[in-house]
Amino acid sequence: MKETRIVKYIKGLIRNHRYMTTEDIMLLLERYYGLPISVPSVYYKYRKIIKRCRQEVYRERRRRKKEG
Repeated sequence: MKETRIVKYIKGLIRNHRYMTTEDIMLLLERYYGLPISVPSVYYKYRKIIKRCRQEVYRERRRRKKEG
């Protein structure tokens, strides 16, 4: 996945808060990046991006746990 500014922001949220729901992240994206989350195509696009970010962050977490 391309490391855009929004992707870095989403990964940071997932890393720093033990568990944030997809809806919580969407609301923050709407507030700080002005994304029109009420539009279905935007909602589903970012839902997919958040899911991929969550997988990557959890993979990093497992890797760190295994090494440490």
